[in-house]
Amino acid sequence: MVGVLMPIELHNPVTDRLASFALANLAAALPEMVRPMEFAGQSLALCGAGPSLRGATLDGYDRVWACNSALPYLVEAGAKVDAAVGIDQTPGLLREWGSAPDVTYLVASTCDPALVAHLRAHGRRVVFFHNCVGFDGEMHHYCEEWPPAFMVASGATVVSRVIGLAGWMGFSRVGVYGADCAFGAGDLVHANGDGPHEAYGNPLMMQGEIDGRVWRTRPDMLLGAVDLVRRVRASNGAIRLFGDTLPNALMTKDDAFLDEVMRILPPGTTPEDFYGQQD
Repeated sequence: MVGVLMPIELHNPVTDRLASFALANLAAALPEMVRPMEFAGQSLALCGAGPSLRGATLDGYDRVWACNSALPYLVEAGAKVDAAVGIDQTPGLLREWGSAPDVTYLVASTCDPALVAHLRAHGRRVVFFHNCVGFDGEMHHYCEEWPPAFMVASGATVVSRVIGLAGWMGFSRVGVYGADCAFGAGDLVHANGDGPHEAYGNPLMMQGEIDGRVWRTRPDMLLGAVDLVRRVRASNGAIRLFGDTLPNALMTKDDAFLDEVMRILPPGTTPEDFYGQQD
């Protein structure tokens, strides 16, 4: 990997509304929550929306979950989808799920209440889990005011975060598809044909080289790639990555290499504290 040591701060554009979103979703109706071990011993195809989802074969799984825009893409392709999964709090998810395909929706309690209202207006089943986002009083709110449920906490993308939810719900085998964590040929971002500007507006884009191949991505996707690699390694074969993706390109790299690709810095530190000054 070649590049520069550069601290990057990731900010949620709706940080100031997350607490109110969670309160509104709780107040709107008696919420249905995810249940532990509901799918004990079953297998799951967990699908991100990356370009490698095109042509993926999802046969042989008990369940298929589609994240974000993977839902309409797979439905239009005629694939069987059991549930859609979302954690995004911006209006983007409402746009991607505008047609509200007839599946179960697993959504974070901090999702925009407008999304939840949209799904319920279409008669869809909405099931909540929690997503750690750091607003004041968050743990008390989830533990004391909501019914019991799982909280996802690590990972910078929806796929890397909800893998933990899949394990808690009992899946013994998870195949991960469309988790490119990078742009495809021509800077294709999503299987549905989105480019970076259609998907993200004006994103911060990054470029690096691994084993002679150049990868283009953005910071949260790069962090998600590293996190996925570490989760797969810790799963003892229960999680497998499929497709020509950045996480698969990193699977053979050691932890020191992964730390150089992207790591979360403790508060008050800089890259130089870990790697020294650059020449």
